[in-house]
Amino acid sequence: MIRRSVVIALVLLVLPAQVLAHGEHGAAKPLASTSVVTVGGYQIELLSDPAPLAAGRESRVIAKVFSPAPLAPVSGATVHMALGPAGTSPVARWAVEVTWAGSYAASFTPARSGGHYIRVVVTEVPGRSFEPPLAVDFQVDVVPAPGLGWTAWMALLLASGIALLGLYAVALRARTGAPLGGALDLLSIPWLRRLLTSAKLQPSLQLPLLVLMAIVVYLGFADVQDGGTNLATKLTWTIWWAGIIFTFVLAGRVWCLACPFGALNEWASRLSDASRNLPRPLRNIWWATAMFVLLTWADEQLGVVRSPRVTAWIVVFFATLALAVGLLYARRSFCRYLCPIGGLIGVYSMTAPLELRVKDRAACQAHRDKECYRGGAAARGCPMFEFPQTMDRNNYCNLCAECVRGCSRDNLVLRFRAFGKDLWASSRRVLDESYLAVALVGLTLLVTAQMLTAWPDWVSGIARWLPTSIRTTLKPVTYLGLVESGLLLVGSLVVGPLLVLAGAALSTRLAGEQGFGLRRSFVVFGYMFIPIGLATHLAHNLSHLLLEGSGIVPAVQRTVMVLTPFSLGEPDWRALPLASEAVVGLFQMVALVGFFALSLLAGHRLSIRAYADRRTASRALVPFAVLSLIFTVAGIVLLQQPMGMRHGM
Repeated sequence: MIRRSVVIALVLLVLPAQVLAHGEHGAAKPLASTSVVTVGGYQIELLSDPAPLAAGRESRVIAKVFSPAPLAPVSGATVHMALGPAGTSPVARWAVEVTWAGSYAASFTPARSGGHYIRVVVTEVPGRSFEPPLAVDFQVDVVPAPGLGWTAWMALLLASGIALLGLYAVALRARTGAPLGGALDLLSIPWLRRLLTSAKLQPSLQLPLLVLMAIVVYLGFADVQDGGTNLATKLTWTIWWAGIIFTFVLAGRVWCLACPFGALNEWASRLSDASRNLPRPLRNIWWATAMFVLLTWADEQLGVVRSPRVTAWIVVFFATLALAVGLLYARRSFCRYLCPIGGLIGVYSMTAPLELRVKDRAACQAHRDKECYRGGAAARGCPMFEFPQTMDRNNYCNLCAECVRGCSRDNLVLRFRAFGKDLWASSRRVLDESYLAVALVGLTLLVTAQMLTAWPDWVSGIARWLPTSIRTTLKPVTYLGLVESGLLLVGSLVVGPLLVLAGAALSTRLAGEQGFGLRRSFVVFGYMFIPIGLATHLAHNLSHLLLEGSGIVPAVQRTVMVLTPFSLGEPDWRALPLASEAVVGLFQMVALVGFFALSLLAGHRLSIRAYADRRTASRALVPFAVLSLIFTVAGIVLLQQPMGMRHGM
């Protein structure tokens, strides 16, 4: 019995050592889907602790090497390992042999989630060297970092903020005696009113942005001419150009409050005391629309987003134009009529859930001085030529609060309202705005299509239809560029409006005797396509912001390191996306579907206002509703395709 007990004890002591010598590693688990691979007769097994690999978490990756015959762990080998995303060439590091026989470990902390590979390289084993070395790549998936990601934290912060704002709004209603069913006047909040009406508010926003604009110009001319690393192009096109549209949706033209170009225009006008209006042919948004289309074309065809120098010249040109217009013409004439994104801001601001309006129009009519528009001792008057008494939409109000400061009757209110209300409630509808709304649908769809990896093949396929004489006379880059330009300009400026014009013709026919003609149908119902263009624009720019936006961090680090004696750390150009492609795709689909619903709502309200008979209104809406659906489906299909980046990360 004693002898048997001793034998059992020895077995229990020896077994763990034997187990560890043949591949058990405590918490380490197989890592790749094919965790054991044979190369050069040797078996290599891959494990990690912890497993699986997670972004931002350190893991010890273990490669276990077995000799061919007899099958046994190989101790004393020289092993290197490397980890990197698919398509990259990471630097291999030496793997240290650990306690377990034939096991070699190296620690890795993946920077991002998604598909990766681990390369294991064996250069020699006892008594034998390999030339070339034995190398094997294991395909592995890196999962998102454990715990709450940034999206979850943002959702929690948003929910907490909404709850706090709700409680604050209830307390304000009780304090101010606001009616329960009416909108809360934000100007009744003392601290907010003081902030908005402070004469220091605008300069405190404009001056830093003017300095930033000067930095962009300097870097565009003086720094490295690489759009992927130059801060000027990153800041202008990846951050500002892609992100500014979100301000339109939330707060209308609030960007104009701080815009450095607007500051130059307004300050120059004050300095020169200009009182003339722009010539009448220029007092519309056709010119702004043309410049926006030209900028978009230059973005796609001339690659301005990749050229810091061209970016700087564009900034200089519009800054000079804003100054010149200010010196010659009154107020913010440049901002109202000539700014290349002015028309875009105007039509998109119609959806914003915030409005500045008069409380009582009768009080305005009875007041003779009209300081809100003309100006007076307390304020200069509206710089955007808006008369609050008749203003019923957001298109040209930049929330500068000059009218609030100037109004001696305290007859203005700032409040939240229904999302997109201006689309159907405004009484003013004009052809230039309606045309821009329709053209933006085609423009945003085609710009999105041009970002797709399949786009060059599509263009090449269309180019084959060109006459042979053209394709043999011109270089491929020339005629392919002409085809792309034709698709962009004709598709957005001609085809899209013609489709809506055809819808207007069919709508007028369906309305019968009550139909009010081709032009008026186009002008009225063109406004229901603003949400469609806006949705595609938002969805397109979401991918740039969330997938490329973090590239601004290494660009800032590099700029500070190169141009100043300070350092913000070593730039890591493998910047993590701010959200996964799945999250970005979800946001994009929510935007497209949500704004499609807003488009139908706007169309319904517009048709009810236009036609007295409800049945006629329903029939007249059908062609436009079908077109809205077609454009939305096109956006959904395009955004499901593989998309390239604006420029290098």
